Amino acid sequence: MDSTVTQRVGELDADSSEVAEDAQHALIAMGPEVLDELIAAAPHLGAFGQLCAIEVFTALKDTRPGDVLVDLLDSENATVRQWAAEALADLEIQRAVPALQRAYEAFRQRGEAPDDSEGVALRWALADLGAREIVIPPRAAALRASLDNLDPAWPTAHLAEVIEDLAAHDQAVLSFQVWRIRQDNGAFGGHGPGIDWDIDRQLSWGQIVADCRDWALLAAEATDKAPDLVATICWIDASDL
Repeated sequence: MDSTVTQRVGELDADSSEVAEDAQHALIAMGPEVLDELIAAAPHLGAFGQLCAIEVFTALKDTRPGDVLVDLLDSENATVRQWAAEALADLEIQRAVPALQRAYEAFRQRGEAPDDSEGVALRWALADLGAREIVIPPRAAALRASLDNLDPAWPTAHLAEVIEDLAAHDQAVLSFQVWRIRQDNGAFGGHGPGIDWDIDRQLSWGQIVADCRDWALLAAEATDKAPDLVATICWIDASDL
């Protein structure tokens, strides 16, 4: 078993992504027994190998990789940082909150676009771990769809009203994604528009909110309002710039 684990962990760094992904699935199938060796190896893997390792950590639902995932928040690779943040939230690693806060502050200081996927992941990780308050105004809260797998989400028929309510409470809408809800309450789709300009940080926050609102309302107007469609929305407040 040990030699097989060693082989599979080494294959996460294979030149072939297919070989690496096969190794990832094999490690998941072996179960938590692989974790000690994988945790020790993860800092020394290449970026793709680290992404595969993160997938294994998440799939095995064990908190032991918490420390190595915290270390990966300092990776030079943005996708590794993003996936590490998501995994820390998925595994409910509460002690990671200070490191996630430092990672988000570093993200902000680099001047990255707030709708960048790393920033989105860091914000949601902090929210999931109770370290970031998500502003959902009363009217928007009342219009939420009752879904376990997409929360918060709103029927697209109410999308414009929710966007207006967010803007009225100083929240800047950056993007939204539309999902089709199946009869079993599952969701598929996940497509939608995002802002296609760089936010001018020299503008007042009120102007940024208004610009994002106006764009989002136009996009919402063009969105199908079928009863089985819901939208998830990405928004920020002034503290995120």
